[in-house]
Amino acid sequence: MKHKLYKKQQGAVLLWALAILLVLTMLSISSVKVSNVNTRIAGNSMASMMVFQGVESTLTKTANTNYIHQAAINTPGRNKAVPSTDLPSEAVSGGSLTSSASVAYVGYAPCPAVNGIAMSTNASPSAGGVTCQIYQVDAESRLSGTGAKAKHLLGIAKIVPPTNATLSN
Repeated sequence: MKHKLYKKQQGAVLLWALAILLVLTMLSISSVKVSNVNTRIAGNSMASMMVFQGVESTLTKTANTNYIHQAAINTPGRNKAVPSTDLPSEAVSGGSLTSSASVAYVGYAPCPAVNGIAMSTNASPSAGGVTCQIYQVDAESRLSGTGAKAKHLLGIAKIVPPTNATLSN
């Protein structure tokens, strides 16, 4: 009697088990691909934030040094390159962060009205009003080993007192 039971089985359970195994394999492969994409997104976001912070640090360091004064010696429109030794350069995982910057003296322009200045800011510069020296700082940071880079500009206006201004005690 036992011999007849084996002949009636046609392997339906085996087919169902293989189908379920195939579905589980496809789900696992899909989840591995999604996790790889998410890892790349997180890495790109981290690289983007690193170069953003690097370029902002470069702007701050350049604007707070004497490169603004050195740029005034240049004729308007010419750039004064900041030496790379004065700029942030850091080793990070996956590469190194390098920055470059230049400062350009743009020229003179009337200053906007500024609160707290004891000069007439409403008068034109020719009438004894306040003028500003305008500078432009260009900074760029790159993360080697990736395509991540950031470039920012900073405008700086330095107030210049009129030539006919007198100091009083």
